[in-house]
Amino acid sequence: MDFFEIITLSVVQGIGEFLPISSSTNITLISKLLSFNDLSFSLKIALHGGSLLALLIYFRKVIFKIILGIFTDKVKLFNTAFNLMLFTTIPVIIIGYIFNDFIKNFDIPFITGILLIIFGIILHTFDKYSINIGMNCENNILKYIIIGCFQSIAIFQGVSRSGICITACRLLNIERPQSITISLLLAIPSISGSLVLELVNMYKNNTLNTLNTDTLFAVLITGLIGIIAIEPCIKYMQKNGFYVLMWYRIIIGLILIFLIK
Repeated sequence: MDFFEIITLSVVQGIGEFLPISSSTNITLISKLLSFNDLSFSLKIALHGGSLLALLIYFRKVIFKIILGIFTDKVKLFNTAFNLMLFTTIPVIIIGYIFNDFIKNFDIPFITGILLIIFGIILHTFDKYSINIGMNCENNILKYIIIGCFQSIAIFQGVSRSGICITACRLLNIERPQSITISLLLAIPSISGSLVLELVNMYKNNTLNTLNTDTLFAVLITGLIGIIAIEPCIKYMQKNGFYVLMWYRIIIGLILIFLIK
């Protein structure tokens, strides 16, 4: 693979994963606009692997406390974080398994563009008016399940997993900073699960040999950019909300609808 292609896609993924703009859609769009010839399956795995690496490093203290909580009941964070990851992931697994083949019919630029626009507007609206339209839910487990059900919508290309998670959190009257943190924390089990499934499929199809030095390079570059980008992305969203990102999604959506076949 061309060095320029790896760097470009690593930058797009390294930043896009931490913003509610659907990084996978942006990767596909950039590849088409710049006529990249080899957006291979192994490269897609590498790009997401790099984002996972950045998230693991950023949340290393939280992850350590979760692991520590397995062996002691003195770490209260274990129950909260573990339950959050567990009960938000269950609906994604169930819905993804049931509708996996059905969803492939909607993976076309026109529908992806429509979803980018619609859910970008919904994200901004729910964030801005959450005090007026939000609902109170005292049961944490139920709250996590609701977030998980929203997150499962992201199996449609263009929705944005982080965006729909933040939308659900704001609907539940969770403050913006906490909503952003939750959306990023939930990316860890989401990306990890998809990577495991993809690697298993590659093993079954005898294509693991496509994971080469270019793949490793993409992981490292994406991870490095992600580590640099994650904190500024979080601070920007906490301070400014999602108005500009909504318009970015609308522009990208219109490009997909009218210019990409």
